[in-house]
Amino acid sequence: MRGRAKDFLAAVISGREIAPGVTEIELELPDGTKPCPGQFLHISAGEAFLRRPFSIAGFDGSTGRARIMVRDAGRGSGMISGLRAGDSVRVLAPLGNSFPIDEITRRLEGSASVWLVSGGVGVAPLLFAANEIGKKNFGINSFIGFRDAQSVIGVGELEEWGRVSVSVGGLVTDAAVSAMRESPPGLVLACGPAPMLRALKEICSDRGIPGYVSVEERMGCGIGACLACARGVRDAGGWSYKRVCRDGPVFEISEVIL
Repeated sequence: MRGRAKDFLAAVISGREIAPGVTEIELELPDGTKPCPGQFLHISAGEAFLRRPFSIAGFDGSTGRARIMVRDAGRGSGMISGLRAGDSVRVLAPLGNSFPIDEITRRLEGSASVWLVSGGVGVAPLLFAANEIGKKNFGINSFIGFRDAQSVIGVGELEEWGRVSVSVGGLVTDAAVSAMRESPPGLVLACGPAPMLRALKEICSDRGIPGYVSVEERMGCGIGACLACARGVRDAGGWSYKRVCRDGPVFEISEVIL
């Protein structure tokens, strides 16, 4: 069940560069806050007018601390990536829906493993999902892609739960298709650039493989009021617009228009 979002001043526990231009930041959330895999934090970017959304890469319920991965892509994200221990920042969280872990594990009963497919910092929400699914003793195979060897992140965490295939400078979907010839997955979870998700959607559609994608989108308010992040999603009437910040960011791969 989606918890009520809170607007609060978060203490920064740590901030460290984990790859060129990518910073991992750990924040302390208010007591009683329990985000789910796929949800995100909407973080104030200082003088920049709009907050920036960041998927939660992990959450420690015993300490109330959440991790995010910030790629420095401009003024706002650059400010946030500079946060370090002892700083504080305004956060609205947790926001959005989540990967339906109970439904996913139900679908996996007696079937093949779940596959995680990501590009770049799109690996972040999949790390959180892998931790929750892995605790339930389901097999996980991961296919993660990066522009170069220096940008590779998340491998160690994913290896705790299963095999990891890393694609550098190529198409991560090619590695997934090759592996499908031997043993297709029971279900796919994905996050990354739109071209990667479109290719993966076609691959899954051709093979009848279900899945969920976490969609990356520019946002305004983060709570569904401004409609800046509307995206087409197929439904019984053909298709309609859904708000990525509130109805998403997680959608069934067969339904979302990419």
